[in-house]
Amino acid sequence: MQLDIFNKELVQGIEPTFDISFDDILNGYKKIFQETDLDNINIVFVTSSYIQELNMKYREIDAPTDVLSFQISDDGKDGEIYISPEFVYESFKGNEFEEELLRLIIHGTLHILGHNHKESLNDNPNEEMFKLQEELLLKYKKICSS
Repeated sequence: MQLDIFNKELVQGIEPTFDISFDDILNGYKKIFQETDLDNINIVFVTSSYIQELNMKYREIDAPTDVLSFQISDDGKDGEIYISPEFVYESFKGNEFEEELLRLIIHGTLHILGHNHKESLNDNPNEEMFKLQEELLLKYKKICSS
């Protein structure tokens, strides 16, 4: 599996105390998703205004959001995950910010893998996708903190 992270400086510019190395994020990702058929995944950190443009173009919602993901191959093995650290930082700071970024990476990946949800995590944490997401998050955090 090929995994690349773009625009890391956006994360560090928003939260200078960001404590997880991007190498740990990459290695942890590969470990928790090693059993999948994923080939190429890009994690792209973007500004709130850019993610708002994507949200409008692809979902017809004229507002920023935290994460958007796209399958970019017909076989579902390649994808891109766009995350707005600015948007995330408005609600999550410090260690919560780090955890939320890991959660969003997992969330975007699960969508690429074909998982969906009807409500938000806060509204219905018992949806299957959210249960899987939080299970994977525990593993991811453990890998990234060791």
